[in-house]
Amino acid sequence: MTNTPNNIEIELRGEIEKTMQNSPLEFSQECMSELDLCWYKFKKSANEKELPSITVKNESSSLSIEKATSITMVIDKKTGNTIENLDITVRGLPDNSPHEKQKDFIYDLLKKIQSAGWSHYYYPGDPRISGSQIRKIPSPDNVLGHLTSSHPWLDPNYELDIDRWLKIESFYNWYFYNDGVYLTFKAWRRDSKDTPDKTGTYLLSMEFLSERDFWSSGFTKDEEKARWKELLPAQLKRDHEARIAAENNARAAGIEIDENYKDPVIKAIQ
Repeated sequence: MTNTPNNIEIELRGEIEKTMQNSPLEFSQECMSELDLCWYKFKKSANEKELPSITVKNESSSLSIEKATSITMVIDKKTGNTIENLDITVRGLPDNSPHEKQKDFIYDLLKKIQSAGWSHYYYPGDPRISGSQIRKIPSPDNVLGHLTSSHPWLDPNYELDIDRWLKIESFYNWYFYNDGVYLTFKAWRRDSKDTPDKTGTYLLSMEFLSERDFWSSGFTKDEEKARWKELLPAQLKRDHEARIAAENNARAAGIEIDENYKDPVIKAIQ
């Protein structure tokens, strides 16, 4: 697919200059020389009639995202000029649409992501419990007291009923992986004042991070971020131990473990 006035191609881990040269959209550029960081941004109002579609390419994968209201690419010049960090905000349904319709709209997007080759991802410290077990798990944020990011209620392969959907506070995160890139699909819900249990407004975004940006973000100090490849194996070992403990507790409670799931290979530390 070539760039048109309504479509821009972004190749993950590709050169930012190439993307900018081929883009039919005008991006602003902001740089902080002391940090060697640059932000390339595009933004439009969600009320605009004509919003662009974005084709996000990753090796052999191609994901088309329609009606983007904002795009942000962060370039860390200390490590190169490639696109390792991409955030896209998507226009969803009109404000204060029924929760049921909002939910259907979001699950259609999740199916589209998976159809493009992105696989469900469990954080390494989380138990591998699929959405098939949600009836055994009453809480939307933990499993038997173990706080869980990739929670079974938010397994994209299993659609939640509306009652469980509304029991989730305000933030929904679904996690995916594709050939060295991690994608988080985020939804933020604000219930309507008049009919909070019936209608609401949702903000939808997709964050794409390369291995480097995804794993280094787990460290808080700049010196640690720079050494993420060196420090990551020990962190993964701690995460694995936490997963084993949580899974043992789950098995004892009659909750099945997704034994077929294997963590994706981290190419940078192979």
